[in-house]
Amino acid sequence: MIFDAFNSALFWNIIHLFGVALGAGGAFISDGMFFASIKDRSLSEGEVKFLRMGALFVWTGLVLLIISGLGLFFGDPHKYLTSSKFMTKMSIVAIIFLNGVYFHWSHIPFLELRKDVHFKNIPELARKRTSLMISGVISVISWSLAIILGALRTIPYSFTEGLAAYLIVIMGGIGISYILRERIIPLS
Repeated sequence: MIFDAFNSALFWNIIHLFGVALGAGGAFISDGMFFASIKDRSLSEGEVKFLRMGALFVWTGLVLLIISGLGLFFGDPHKYLTSSKFMTKMSIVAIIFLNGVYFHWSHIPFLELRKDVHFKNIPELARKRTSLMISGVISVISWSLAIILGALRTIPYSFTEGLAAYLIVIMGGIGISYILRERIIPLS
């Protein structure tokens, strides 16, 4: 009976939904907290700790998504390997993962070392600001599209078209954030 539950698509879908809630919720809250926190042009120790806690939620969500995704996949591999929606979503989840690794190992340590320092006193922030914004754009767009794709039964696009559309949206988001960079992360 217990073994049957682990083979059940319902079981894996429930775990998957918890993963989405934790991962996307952690990402959206962390992004929102970051942008609310920088209005005074510095990050306090508490604000940096909150970013770390948000990252923990994101990682917990990603682990649940990967485990449940494997459970669903192995329940019907042919169905998933022939699904452009699934392949597009998995590519986006891989990008979420890589962006998370970069954020965790590059951005958080950078911010921790500069907590309670006004942005105008952090000359390297001018260079780091672009990568912070790119990570934020990738995070928000990728989590949003992963949720949307998860809700859809199918998509009317091939894997290549779906991935190309995703990359166009990402590039557009990066372009807009670059134009608005002084409003998003002000240095002075």
